[in-house]
Amino acid sequence: MYYGNDIHFNTFLSAMRKGKNVTLERLAWGLCSISMLGRIESGERLPDKMMRDRLMDRLGIVNDGFEDFLPPAEYALWKERQDLLQAIENKDLDTADKLIRQYEMNGVSNNAIEHQFYLAMKIQLMQYQNDPEEELREVLKQAISLTIPESSMDRWNGRLLAVQEWNLLLEYIRCGGDVGTAREKGRNTAGKLPAYEKILEAIQKSSMDTYSCAKIYPKAVYYLCLEWMSLPASDWDCRRMYDLAEKALEMLRSISRMYYLCEVLEIMERVLSVWIGRSDMTDEETRRLRPMMAQVQEWRRVLSEVFEGSKVSEKMESCGYLYQQMQNYRIGDVVRKRRKMLGLSAKALCQGICSEKTLRRLENNRNGTHMEIVGELLGRLGLAAEYQRKRIITDRYEAMVLYSKAAYVINNRDMETLGKILPELRSMLSMDILDNRQEMDCLETIYLWHCNQITNEESISRLQQVIEYTVPLKHVINMEEGFLSGGEISCLYNIAIRAKGAAESTYMSLLQKICNTLAEENGMMIYSKMYELIMYKIASYLGDVGEYTRSNKISNLIMETSLLLRRMNMLHMCVYNNLWNKRENIAKNTSADCKVSIKEDSMRDELQKCFQLAKLCKDIMYEDFYHKKLSQLFAQDN
Repeated sequence: MYYGNDIHFNTFLSAMRKGKNVTLERLAWGLCSISMLGRIESGERLPDKMMRDRLMDRLGIVNDGFEDFLPPAEYALWKERQDLLQAIENKDLDTADKLIRQYEMNGVSNNAIEHQFYLAMKIQLMQYQNDPEEELREVLKQAISLTIPESSMDRWNGRLLAVQEWNLLLEYIRCGGDVGTAREKGRNTAGKLPAYEKILEAIQKSSMDTYSCAKIYPKAVYYLCLEWMSLPASDWDCRRMYDLAEKALEMLRSISRMYYLCEVLEIMERVLSVWIGRSDMTDEETRRLRPMMAQVQEWRRVLSEVFEGSKVSEKMESCGYLYQQMQNYRIGDVVRKRRKMLGLSAKALCQGICSEKTLRRLENNRNGTHMEIVGELLGRLGLAAEYQRKRIITDRYEAMVLYSKAAYVINNRDMETLGKILPELRSMLSMDILDNRQEMDCLETIYLWHCNQITNEESISRLQQVIEYTVPLKHVINMEEGFLSGGEISCLYNIAIRAKGAAESTYMSLLQKICNTLAEENGMMIYSKMYELIMYKIASYLGDVGEYTRSNKISNLIMETSLLLRRMNMLHMCVYNNLWNKRENIAKNTSADCKVSIKEDSMRDELQKCFQLAKLCKDIMYEDFYHKKLSQLFAQDN
């Protein structure tokens, strides 16, 4: 049975707000009254999903990896929004127009955030259709006013806005919207350039974490630099423009994202070209800038090749990425699937909690079940009913920050830093909460394995015990239909990558079934992070057993999804997987002479692509790996 500490949305919100030193007034501004936010934090009022998400977005806490269990009515509304978002992303303008008109015909909702979302999608549709700027400005002005009562740029500093709100302001500026004047160097200034500068300053002074900031800062830099470039090149402040673009680039590289990445690289190349060509440049300055130019050009070339092989445009064409949400589930589906997976009868599950009739209503996704009852049912099923933004459940802001740091150092294989973080993080978390114990023991097992303090077999045994904190492993392996939390799937993945022989095949098949089910039922985009990681391992496994075509198909699908969602950390791995498959396939079916020509003609170029992609996303381990492979090829040639 699950034992929680009642860390619900209100306590989580309050802890994150106070941890970021944000007042009730700053957070509530334009969304609700201060007294209403006070009632939300005290637990007297539970806001709807859109308000919950907007409050978290304003605090700069992203929902990436967050599992949200929604009642039927909220899930239906979320699904409608996702359908519209998908139509916009696919440039299915007829469907998008139909969904927007349907929303307007049904009567505009009193929910300001929902209304703002539909207006944002309408604006995107209008941009696709090249509607007149004056019409765009009017709709943008309407959308902004829903949650931003005062949009003058002299009021932006100190404002706490979500990335979606900053984006509306950016688009309003670009369309020539009036955002007032700003005081600069003792004088009032107006126009697009000062407005872009002001919005960049305000974004940096907000409470957003790096992941949130990276969604909007590079776009703001791009818009500012484009405006600057509308002036004669002699008026460009090349150093300022380059520094801004470089900061945006480093922000994206640090989190392996590609939001306006190609645009930022294009800006850097154009600025460097002008800068290097100026007559007042010294030889030393020129020598310093030329390697920067070469690196930027190489990254642009490699990215162009990757995008060219997909159906995705290099350039960002939609604001949909700001609204994309992962891992939202309908509560009734979760309860039904989990109960069947565990082999529990309806009577056994609801005994002492509710009637079987109530459970049937819940599992059939009919409204009306009290959340207290839902929480008890989820607890009996080994699932967290608490509000969470990561795989840990806590109301301590410091623990959330430390956990995010742990995830970052794991991705960078920095085991020394991880070893220092884990004991401190464990001391901050309640180990009475099984999700916390499961996540911490999983992380510590990974750490011990990487440091060679436990064997492969010992790590598998430990992970098998860890998953059983919340679900018996036998039910997972034998399940036909079920629901697993992100933490449980992470345990399974880490077992699979260490298993050998028949056990590896068993776990790979199980993971593939889980991924395929998620993709079929809910769309792969919604579970992309989980899908990419697991399916890459499956692609690698299929290549190892000689199923090269299936392996390549999965790799290509992962790359397509990564490009759509502007995630770059898996690109180099997929390119290398396909290269490895090609080499192995040809080696088994061709003569020795052909093998040499294949190595010379394709391997170097593809390895160079892998090297640059790994370097771009700061994957140091793989960067070294590809560099060694390239060095070996050059040594053979010489």
